[in-house]
Amino acid sequence: MKNLKKLLINNKTHLLTLLTISFLLSNHQLDNYLTGNNIFTVFGTFQDGVERPRDLDFHPTIDNQLWVINQGEDPYNNNSENIHTICVPQNVEFTFTIYDSHGDGICCESSQGSYLVSACNNVFASGGDFEFSESTNFNIASNCDNACSDEEVELEIIINTDDWARETSWALTASNSDVVFARRLEAGGSTVIFHNVGLDNHSSEYMKDSYSRHFMNNASSIAFDDNGFFANTLECQDANYNSNGFFSGPTLWDSDLSIYAVMNQDGPLLGSHLDMIHQSPYSMGIEYAGSGNIYWVFDGYHSSIVRYDFAMPHEIGGSDHSDGRVWRYDEVDVLRQEGIPSHMVLDDESGLLYIADTGNQRILRFNTNSGNYSYDLSPYGESLEEYHMMENADWEILIDQGLESPSGIDLFNDRLVISDHSTGNIIFYDISINSPVELGRIDTGNENNIMGIKIDPNQKIWYVNYQNNSLIRVDNNELGDINGDGDVNVGDVVVLVDYILNSETFNNLIYDINDDGDVNVSDVVQLVNLILNQ
Repeated sequence: MKNLKKLLINNKTHLLTLLTISFLLSNHQLDNYLTGNNIFTVFGTFQDGVERPRDLDFHPTIDNQLWVINQGEDPYNNNSENIHTICVPQNVEFTFTIYDSHGDGICCESSQGSYLVSACNNVFASGGDFEFSESTNFNIASNCDNACSDEEVELEIIINTDDWARETSWALTASNSDVVFARRLEAGGSTVIFHNVGLDNHSSEYMKDSYSRHFMNNASSIAFDDNGFFANTLECQDANYNSNGFFSGPTLWDSDLSIYAVMNQDGPLLGSHLDMIHQSPYSMGIEYAGSGNIYWVFDGYHSSIVRYDFAMPHEIGGSDHSDGRVWRYDEVDVLRQEGIPSHMVLDDESGLLYIADTGNQRILRFNTNSGNYSYDLSPYGESLEEYHMMENADWEILIDQGLESPSGIDLFNDRLVISDHSTGNIIFYDISINSPVELGRIDTGNENNIMGIKIDPNQKIWYVNYQNNSLIRVDNNELGDINGDGDVNVGDVVVLVDYILNSETFNNLIYDINDDGDVNVSDVVQLVNLILNQ
């Protein structure tokens, strides 16, 4: 051992110099994910309010605050029968609550609506004549033949709507806890805010604006600016549910939690939204443009990329959009794939916008500093300061091989990371050279589920799973990352050498790089080789 320590001391300066050089020349930290040994940790679930999530973004000024946007429910049809079958545990105290946001129930002022909750031929709750809500507690003590697993009961909920079905919602919860077994919310998207996400003291907060049935109608994506405002897109033809209408587009909000989903929730103004412009039905993706209240939107109806400038937002909950400016780039040819968001990410330095062109199974790159005015367009349903068609846009097909349904996309330095909804893969590209090179893939096992994806400041990868109602972080448990900083570099060698020089025992196997059951000079050699060959 004395000879070992002497060897390490004599060569320590040379070793550290060599490793410092190799560290500076080493590959991108994100590439560590491609070595395997990845861990998938669920940080948000249905119980947090994550339900049909489609996108996520980090708050720009509050550390470790992550927002997830849910698609939301479609409204019930008027005067319709709606049957829901749910498997629930036996011998649990349940509470069924039905709501009517207008306060006149579902019977008997606007037709003869009703509801019925039953299992095994036993009726536990029924009615229709109430005001804002009605709750019933019950316990299912007996079971009968059904399609559920052992110790579960098949519960049937029948909702017969009135003339104002969009006002109706319900929830089935545990009577003595916060557990939610099933729910049907009012139409419109919602958000779940994760505070201190990824830390030991993380928490979640579910928020839904009372007017989200319009402003988050079938919400598809979310993007923050640099100061705490955010915008979302709507995958719908008409935000007012008019079958012959085309009044839909992005909405602007303030993330201040004393404003968002708090102000004007009972009217007469239209909730807490800051602005909305309605020229892009079936909008599938959004990205902040880097200045002002300007955003880029994936317009699925016109198969275009559109620049939206909200200019000066109207009063909170207002409706004056007359200072809005909209520039449409039809030359940037994109194709919507129904139900799958097409996210985008902007390289702030170059002004290049990377677009997941989901329907065409490819990635586009668009120079947002290119293009010029071509002619005026006539805005639909509202007055605007400008609505222009643009021309001479500079764009290219960047990647058109190996993708099935690209959806989520993010950028970190010269690494482009894409989530493919169909395969469930997270795909890494090196875009530092003219022709992007695919470096490898992570198989998440989430086929037909994965949507939005984000890289946090610590280069951790986050994504949402649509069907499983979950927020997931990917961590790489990398061999050689002794100090736990997410990278293997000279810092880990310093820690290893210090351990060998100063420790009286050598039984901490985190330092056993070569896995021979002992910590010695061979582990230093192995760690050096790992760094030099990255």
